[in-house]
Amino acid sequence: MHLKQPQFLTIGWNAPRNIKTLITTATIDFNLAMHVNDDPNKVKSNREFLESKLPNSPMWLNQTHSIDVINWDNEKSYQIFDADASITTKAKTVCVVMTADCLPILLSNKNGDFVAAIHAGWRGLNNGIIQQTIAQISDKHKQDIIAFIGPAINQECFEIGSEVFDAFIASNPNNKSFFIPSQNQGKHLADLRGIAELILINSGVKATNITNNKICTKCNTNWFYSYRDNSNTGRFATLIWIE
Repeated sequence: MHLKQPQFLTIGWNAPRNIKTLITTATIDFNLAMHVNDDPNKVKSNREFLESKLPNSPMWLNQTHSIDVINWDNEKSYQIFDADASITTKAKTVCVVMTADCLPILLSNKNGDFVAAIHAGWRGLNNGIIQQTIAQISDKHKQDIIAFIGPAINQECFEIGSEVFDAFIASNPNNKSFFIPSQNQGKHLADLRGIAELILINSGVKATNITNNKICTKCNTNWFYSYRDNSNTGRFATLIWIE
């Protein structure tokens, strides 16, 4: 039993009224991940409490930093797939991703015809998880795509090594503008948010249709889990569905 209830957040973006969102937080240790050495009974209880606030159980994924996308419209029954994004046009199908520094990205359009949730760590971002998700959107629904980039690690807190820097530059030389040298030799501070925005724009999303809240998980560990703060940390969820 929850003596105190976790605090949930909704997002402010230019979505139509039929599109609903929710972001869980780390308040009262509301971890939702089964793979972080937490008490499975507690995690199960947390998930059940979350589900009580939703129209249906979330469509959980086993996230592997891949570029695999599940289209729930094509699945006859639910199972936990290895994937890092999902999409649907069906009402009350709740797409969800879990993060703790990686980017949670939500997509819909001005008409609210579809929803998608993306887990974008640096590998998925660089390898094309956003592009693969947008490729799942039918042409008639691609008009006026809207995007939300949620709580994640900000550039000032995300120091990376040369292998990450080199990978992004090899993918797109224009990515260089999203890295600044850190105080440690050979290291850079990476702006994953900026890279995600560039990918969205290059994929046809208008810059004015992208909401980037720039809330840093590493700087706000009282609200969010951060892998950089604790490598055995929990995960919070970002969810989206059509009412």
